[in-house]
Order: sequence, then structure tokens, then C-alpha cells
Amino acid sequence: MVITIEDDPRDIVRLLSNMNSNMPVNRRTLVDYIDNGGNTFTTRSGAECTFDRSAIEYLDSFCTTQEKLTLRLPIFVYTDVSAETSCWKIEGKTEVAVVSRILGRSVHSADHLPVYYPDLKTLKNKLSDLVFTIFTP
Repeated sequence: MVITIEDDPRDIVRLLSNMNSNMPVNRRTLVDYIDNGGNTFTTRSGAECTFDRSAIEYLDSFCTTQEKLTLRLPIFVYTDVSAETSCWKIEGKTEVAVVSRILGRSVHSADHLPVYYPDLKTLKNKLSDLVFTIFTP
């Protein structure tokens, strides 16, 4: 069996970039979705994804005016390779503030929130199509 350079399983950078091909680009703010409508975003691969407007209404119901201006959607959940145990993480002051309220968790760092699988499941149940997991080395 011949492995071409394009299909080389040892090419970790290419493997990770393909894993993140569904990553949204040109993320809009919550206030933009509220004021201008729409329920779609585009991924890096060019696909257009739709989501349920009820998630926008849910976020609108408890976010402050400042959070509505700065919260970009969808929310990214990153792999956390720096943690002692395996987990995910939310980064960004606004994202941490909003997600911690959704999960009922206290914040220990204003711009970093560790997220474990039960939390991720809760988050995805409440904001199903507005949460994206991003794989980072």
C-alpha cells in the first residue's frame, strides 16, 4: 500500500486542520443576531450552518448589554492540554462570564473556565448548535 503525502497519517498539522474544517468563520455578535436577525453562519470549509433562534432568545434573556455587544457566536470550546486532567476550556472574558452563569459555576479566572464532560453536555443541551469544540495541539 502506497501512502501519498496528502494522505500521510503522520502529518499531524494537516490532520488537525481537517478536524477543524467545521470551525465557524466571521463570527457575529449576539446583538447583531438580535438586531439583524438570521440564524446561519459559515464554516471554514464553506458550508452554511443553521441554528435554532431559541438559543439567541435564551442568551438575550440574561446577558448584559455589554455582553450582548461582545459575545461572539458560536461559542468555542477548546481542548485543554495544559490541565492536569483531561478537560475542555472556554476562553475570553465575556464567554467565561456567560458560560459560567449557564452552568451555575463559579469563576476562578476571568478569562479561562475549565469545562468537563457533564458541563459540556449541559452547554450543548442549552445552546445546541451554538457551541463548537475546537481541537488544538
